[in-house]
Amino acid sequence: MFIRNRLFQYLVKLCAATALACSGLACLAQNAPAASDGSASSAASSMAAEKPIYANNMERDNALLAKAFTAFAKAEEVQLLETPDEKIISLYKQGETRKPKGALLIMHAPEVPQLWPATLENLRRNLPLYGWATMALPLPGKYQSAVPERESSSASSVAAEAASAAVSSASAEVVASASSVSSESAKPLVSRDKLIGERVDAAVAQLNKIGQFNLVVLVDNSSAPDALASLYKKINKSSTTSDTVDGPLQALILVNLQNQEPLTKQQLIDIFSVKDLPVMDVFFNSDDTAQTELRRTHNAEAMRQNLKDYQQLILPNQPPVTVDETQNFWLGKIHGFIARTAEGNESTKGGNSTSKNVDMK
Repeated sequence: MFIRNRLFQYLVKLCAATALACSGLACLAQNAPAASDGSASSAASSMAAEKPIYANNMERDNALLAKAFTAFAKAEEVQLLETPDEKIISLYKQGETRKPKGALLIMHAPEVPQLWPATLENLRRNLPLYGWATMALPLPGKYQSAVPERESSSASSVAAEAASAAVSSASAEVVASASSVSSESAKPLVSRDKLIGERVDAAVAQLNKIGQFNLVVLVDNSSAPDALASLYKKINKSSTTSDTVDGPLQALILVNLQNQEPLTKQQLIDIFSVKDLPVMDVFFNSDDTAQTELRRTHNAEAMRQNLKDYQQLILPNQPPVTVDETQNFWLGKIHGFIARTAEGNESTKGGNSTSKNVDMK
């Protein structure tokens, strides 16, 4: 009987404790704050797909190029070029000798917008040591990638901090101007050949404005047909001068960087149509069967067009060119070519050409 009473008392206490706990949980549930409409809508909006950062591919590529250029260039080298359809970043580096010899206009259409090849950056940085100014001009790529979606706010803040740390305040202003998105309604897409022609015209006009009239052009094979079509319109092909070109450029360096876009026979005919224009035709791959055939095609068309000064250059794969090398095979070959073919050919005031070719000793 005693044990039964003790067991009954234990069960009564257990039931009372359980009832107390249940009432406490119910009270907490009643007093718990309800989810606000603001937080609910915020959660819903975060799950929804956000709008793209850029209005179109052109603005995206220009913004990426601007960030890439200003990340490795000095503030005073950054120049903003304005065309009828856009604003674009270029880099201008002055020659570092007492007497300027001319300028090399480097034009390239990277398939990845933020990628600027080390071989071209090496020329841009180091050719001024030999008295030649350089201007790097990015051109629109042929193959456009999809417009990326907007990053999350945390990722965007980290990217913004990294970008601001990489550029100076002067460069940042140019980047903001070049990559700003228009508040107007969507503009019609501009064709690639028109964009290239406008950028080339703006670059040449800017070089002439700062007193650079003795120009050599370096262009990749993807952009050469459109870029040179704009320049060739300004050349007087009927000139009787036998050792210089009466026009905006004095020599051409054709770099075959885009292996997927070999130049067609008609494109080569057009490129080699100025017989007085010295041409260096550069190949970068190992000289396998495919490149050997391509070089033979280029050489044959150059001969058919009676080019007076045509040469091919195969850049060896080893050792690779780095951006800070002031002396290497690539830089030496380019400097030797432009010094022999273009140095002193065009007066710094423009207008009249001279016949002052300089031979390398």
